Amino acid sequence: MYNNKDKRSYGGAVYHPTPSAPSLDITINQNGGGGSPSPYATSRRQPPMHAPPPPPTYSSSHYSEAMWIDRFPRRENRGMFRLCLVQTLLSAVVLGGGIWCYRSTPAYCPYYSAIWTASIFLLNSVVGSLAAKIGSPNLYIAHMTLSLVSIMLCVVSAILSARNWDLVGTYQHPRIDRNSAFCLIGQHDAPRISHIFSHMDKYDFGQCLFELKVGVAVNSVQFVVSVIVAFLNMLSFFMCLRRACSCNCF
Repeated sequence: MYNNKDKRSYGGAVYHPTPSAPSLDITINQNGGGGSPSPYATSRRQPPMHAPPPPPTYSSSHYSEAMWIDRFPRRENRGMFRLCLVQTLLSAVVLGGGIWCYRSTPAYCPYYSAIWTASIFLLNSVVGSLAAKIGSPNLYIAHMTLSLVSIMLCVVSAILSARNWDLVGTYQHPRIDRNSAFCLIGQHDAPRISHIFSHMDKYDFGQCLFELKVGVAVNSVQFVVSVIVAFLNMLSFFMCLRRACSCNCF
């Protein structure tokens, strides 16, 4: 229904205004009244999506320093390099024990076998490490030669250390006099026991026992390490032989 008020005339023509659209007002009950809430009254807000952090960047110098130990001319050289590192560690242990025995109690380590044999072992392991890292045919051949020499020295070192260990406490020891190792009696000797009891104030039993412990320990470690290094040198020799044959060094 339109009233006369809604009529407007323009140039003698009468126009009726278009009816206005009905307005729809929605009241949201926020006071928790008894009415049921409208499903369109509220909407669940989704948490904002955060972009993942960018990957960390590394400088070229840091990357080269971290990956230097893994750089080899061939993938198989990695095992050879690690084998030589183990030989280096074992050789350093025997060399340190030999120097300690020489300075503290040279009588229990005759011929200084732990020093000169461990020095050859250490030289061989260094040459093998360089051969694995560089891949030079000359270094392969040098490492193979030193490995054969080291195997023979391992046999000599094991024999000498076993002999030194076995002679401790006997009268057949080449460097320990009968009356010097007074803190150790390998067999019943009544005259010697009587002599020790009558001159106990002249002997340093603590120093004698310390020398005995050092001598036995160094000879025992030398024997065990010689056996292990001989086995590692055999493995290193065959691994190096494969590298030398593959590069036509012969």
